[in-house]
Amino acid sequence: MNDNLIKAAEQGDVGAQEFLGLLYYSGKGVPKDWEKAKHWFTNAAEQGGAGAQYNLGVIYAEGIPKDWEKAKHWFTKAAEQGHAGAQYNLGVMYHNGDGVPKDLEKALYCYTKAAEQGNETAQKILALIN
Repeated sequence: MNDNLIKAAEQGDVGAQEFLGLLYYSGKGVPKDWEKAKHWFTNAAEQGGAGAQYNLGVIYAEGIPKDWEKAKHWFTKAAEQGHAGAQYNLGVMYHNGDGVPKDLEKALYCYTKAAEQGNETAQKILALIN
């Protein structure tokens, strides 16, 4: 791993922190380590990095055990910044009632926001629903 990347992340560079999170999440070039991924994503997310917020949401939604409250929190933060993937995932949570009360109206709203930004999966769901 590049020492400059680590230094930049340690100095608070959001992009470097998010990139390190992705490396540890995927295990590319480093051993896969969700705790380290979570650490770097959290640092970036707390500085407003929408991609890191989304990725934290994914980690909490997929984790063992799942933490739907934290997943919703981070997906919402990213969705408010216009992150289409986070908008879509919030839609799924409301559609399925994953950690939130099932609410098809909120699900449709989230799917629509994601679809308007070109999220193809949200577009397909809306086409099937409507």
